[in-house]
Amino acid sequence: MEPKTVQAVIAPCFLLMGLSHLAQPQLWVRFFETLRQTGLAAAIIPIYTLPFALVLVVGHNLWVWDWPLALTIAGWGMLIKCAIYLLITGVTDRVLVTNMAKAARSFQIAGAVMVLFGGVITWQPWT
Repeated sequence: MEPKTVQAVIAPCFLLMGLSHLAQPQLWVRFFETLRQTGLAAAIIPIYTLPFALVLVVGHNLWVWDWPLALTIAGWGMLIKCAIYLLITGVTDRVLVTNMAKAARSFQIAGAVMVLFGGVITWQPWT
């Protein structure tokens, strides 16, 4: 798959998730609190994140100093995070009990970053 196609598909996901984090931060706080309570977060988070990470690592592994580099870095970051969550016992639970995971403002800040990069990177393949 062409990197530009991967970018055209994945970047809008970042944009929409970022908008969701901005518009409904309390929803994300409740979601991760509920996820933590299940005791299955170490499996559930990678179930959804790992496919996106692999698509980015395999299909968009571009190390060129430009906006799309954010997708390459995000893909590798998600892949490393998934590996850690799946292989190291208790890491996910320790992350989910931090104040950052419980603060709506943290989700809004993350959302703003995702909107910025997701918006620019979504726009680029279409121009």
